[in-house]
Amino acid sequence: MPRLFIAIDMPDELRGKICELRRNLPGTMWTNREQMHMTLRFIGDSDDEHFEKIRSSLSEIRFKPFHLEMTGSGFFPNERRPSVFWLGCMENPELSKLKDSIDDILEMNDVPRELRKFTPHMTIARLKEIPANQVAKLREIYKDILPQKFPVGEFILYSSVLTSDGAIHAREKTYMSG
Repeated sequence: MPRLFIAIDMPDELRGKICELRRNLPGTMWTNREQMHMTLRFIGDSDDEHFEKIRSSLSEIRFKPFHLEMTGSGFFPNERRPSVFWLGCMENPELSKLKDSIDDILEMNDVPRELRKFTPHMTIARLKEIPANQVAKLREIYKDILPQKFPVGEFILYSSVLTSDGAIHAREKTYMSG
């Protein structure tokens, strides 16, 4: 049973810049370079029939290419109790339209809408018992590469398998703008 999500991949140049700045910080598990993406929607486990319906239905989405601008960083759930360090992007009406179109298609395919607010971001690291003095250091490390602007002309349906070494993502289908 595939575990599905929809994402925008980050450009190789941005991935490279992010990876170059990594430091050996206690309690920090860096996101694998190949898995750097911006999740638009997590779907979860789906049987084969439902997976095929979703994969086919997403082809109905039409969107124009647009640019995203990564402009800041943050922590989930917050800076006092961080478990995820991320880079976020500037608010973008084209991204919002694409996200709404995806949500509409998924809802028509029996995937309930998410209740939490969409916060467009790319996870850079997962944090576990990170010392408080290292939290500010993470922001400091990445402040000089921002802002980063890049074109978006596609989104991807991914499947994911959880392993003891982390998730393994497979590109199921790419949907191009146009």
